[in-house]
Amino acid sequence: MTGTLRKGIGVIGLVLLAGSAAVADEIRIRADEWLPYNGGSNMKPPGYMIEMAKLIAERNGHTIQYRHMPWEDALDGTRQGSFDCVVGAYKSDAEGFAFPARGWGYGDNAFFGFSDNPWRYSGIASLEGVRVGVLEGYSYGDELDAYIEQHKDDASRIVVVPVVGRAIVKLIANLVSRRIDVFLEDSNVAAYGIAQSKMEEGRIVALGEASEAEEVHIACTPADPRGRRYADMFDAGLTQLRASGELAQILAKYGLQDWAP
Repeated sequence: MTGTLRKGIGVIGLVLLAGSAAVADEIRIRADEWLPYNGGSNMKPPGYMIEMAKLIAERNGHTIQYRHMPWEDALDGTRQGSFDCVVGAYKSDAEGFAFPARGWGYGDNAFFGFSDNPWRYSGIASLEGVRVGVLEGYSYGDELDAYIEQHKDDASRIVVVPVVGRAIVKLIANLVSRRIDVFLEDSNVAAYGIAQSKMEEGRIVALGEASEAEEVHIACTPADPRGRRYADMFDAGLTQLRASGELAQILAKYGLQDWAP
C-alpha cells in the first residue's frame, strides 16, 4: 500500500486504533489460492481480501500472517482455533464461525467451457454425457454435490482436480487438453484466471449459472473470543475503506468494482 494511502487514516482510523486490543496480535489467516479473493502466500498481488485485511489490521495495531493451504485444512484449523480466520468463505462453508455483518463481495458458481460448445447447463439432467471438472474438497451446493459424490469415480462424468497451487490453472489446462468438456468455478475466479491465461478473448465463456450470487466473507474462529472481535473489527474496517475510497482502489487492481449499490 502506498504512503499516500497510509496518510489517509483520518479520524475513523484513530477511533478504531483506540478501541483495539491493548496488545498487538498477529492474526493468522489461511485459505487456498483463489484469486482475485486471495493468492499464494508470497504472491503479488496477494488478492483483494488479503489487502483489505492487512490494512484494517494495521490500523488497529495488529499484523497479518497469511499462508495458503488446502481449503479443508484451512477450515478445520480455524474451526479448532489453530488459525484465526479464513478468507473467501460462504456461510455454508463455515457454519458456526464468527462472520462480519457484511460480506466482502459476492460470488457465484457457473459452468465454463469453449465458446463453440453448444451445450448449456439447465439442471442436473443436462449433465448427461458431459465431462465436468471440479475441485477436490469444494462444495457447489447440495444438488451438484450429490451428483458429484454419486459419479466421482466415473471419469466420463466427473474429473476431480487436486487443489495444489492455483486450481483455476489446472481446470483450464484440463479443458484445453480435452480431458473435460466444462468446469465448475466461481465466476470471479474464472474471469480472473482466464484473463491471466492470455487465451484468446472470448475463447472460454460461461455456459450456465450453477448457483445464485451470495456473499463471500472473511470468517473467524469460533474457538476463541478473539474470533468475534476480529470479525467486528473487519466489518468496521470495511466502512472505513469504503468511505476513504481505498476499497475502490484495491478492487481496481483486480478489475473489480465495489459490490455495494
